[in-house]
Amino acid sequence: MRKTTQTDQTMIPNYNTEKAITSFSLGDLNRMAGRETAPGWMDECIVATSGTRMREFRYPCRIDAYIIGVGAEGETIQTFNLKEYRLKKDTLFIFPPKNILYRTDSGDTFKAHMVIISPVLLQRVNIDTKRFTPLLLQFAAHPCLELTPEESRMMRGYIATIERELQAPETEFSNGIIEGLISVLICKVGSMLRHYLAEHPEEEKPVLNRTEEYFRRFTTLLGEHYTHERSVGFYARQLCITPKYLTTMIKQISGKSASEWIDTYVILEAKTLLKYSPMSIQEIAYYLNFPNQSFFGSYFKRNTGMSPSQYKAAQ
Repeated sequence: MRKTTQTDQTMIPNYNTEKAITSFSLGDLNRMAGRETAPGWMDECIVATSGTRMREFRYPCRIDAYIIGVGAEGETIQTFNLKEYRLKKDTLFIFPPKNILYRTDSGDTFKAHMVIISPVLLQRVNIDTKRFTPLLLQFAAHPCLELTPEESRMMRGYIATIERELQAPETEFSNGIIEGLISVLICKVGSMLRHYLAEHPEEEKPVLNRTEEYFRRFTTLLGEHYTHERSVGFYARQLCITPKYLTTMIKQISGKSASEWIDTYVILEAKTLLKYSPMSIQEIAYYLNFPNQSFFGSYFKRNTGMSPSQYKAAQ
């Protein structure tokens, strides 16, 4: 078992604007996909096998659930909090709740077995959350692993079994069976993650050099302030260094300048708001601290090649 190759190795913190963007619930996703599931499970669990093409993630969105999946065939580029991951057959991927997800490529070849679990359900099933949750948090920066073919078949088998039970006629034992199967799946994932860390002890407590530490602090500050601060000078002052030094370090470690990172955060948030929030373009402009809608429109078009209204209307 090893980690998949990322197209971007940087570490990005979680976003802090859930109130502005409506996160998708599992019920929302089920209704969007036209899925039918067992009574009582609509808002708690989605399970889908190799027919799943992850179409729901064409545009930036937040999912208020844990996503655990295993690639079955094909491949795709999935972006998780600005980091790109190449998902393919035998890739195990784990995405925690309320982080920004979207599919970077336009292809439709990738299929996966997935189980998507609400935080409420995770608290209810019979697992030791004190052990499992820290593991998930530890893998938040590197949420993909490459499994062996045998491990992949086993995980896909677990997920397929859960799907069959969700589609089976309901009995007085159905809830217990489904929760038990989900518990087994989660414990198996926890075992795999623990085994990986045992083989790679250096990842338990990674040591950052000076440049990496500045980059970590910069992205943390960016995650807190990007909706109202787009000046490199602001972040340099917070770090007590010059804007030129900050830009040099960020470029050195990530290949992108500090201003490019700022633009990336702002544009991704703007895209998410345009697609999934009830806010008008003018309201989004003010929320992102632009003086007016015209300035916001020019900034958005300069970075994306289309106007906010064109992006909002695109399918």
